[in-house]
Amino acid sequence: MGKGIDFEKELAETTRRSGFRSHIGYKTIEWREGYGEVLLQLEPQHMNISMNPHGGLYMVIIDSAMGHAATFCTVSGNKRRCVTTSLQTNFLAPAQDYVRACATLINVEGQIATCRAEIIDANGTLCNVAQGSFMYMPGSEKPEGVPA
Repeated sequence: MGKGIDFEKELAETTRRSGFRSHIGYKTIEWREGYGEVLLQLEPQHMNISMNPHGGLYMVIIDSAMGHAATFCTVSGNKRRCVTTSLQTNFLAPAQDYVRACATLINVEGQIATCRAEIIDANGTLCNVAQGSFMYMPGSEKPEGVPA
């Protein structure tokens, strides 16, 4: 995606939201086996005192994308859940206009999933890279998940 992003079109398919997700305003753009992508249009409430995106915002977006990558469920109607156990991140640059976090599942060992992710902005600038570990809730370590 480049500078000419049609933000509303990108978000048109998104319907699921939690209270926190709604408060922050990020949207799931793509969710498939081993991959998660979320997008957030930057607004004044997302900025720090220097008018750059707050570092905590990057952490939220990265964590969400990696959680998606770890929990895609291959059986319709079932679900998978996990909790973050570790998150290491490197802040590289302030983002402009929007942040897009793209995450990939890199390993599952027992109850623990490991993912990596990056944030890019509207200009294609790499703003953040991260790796995280996630512990599955019982049954969620299986791609078919558990009944909802």
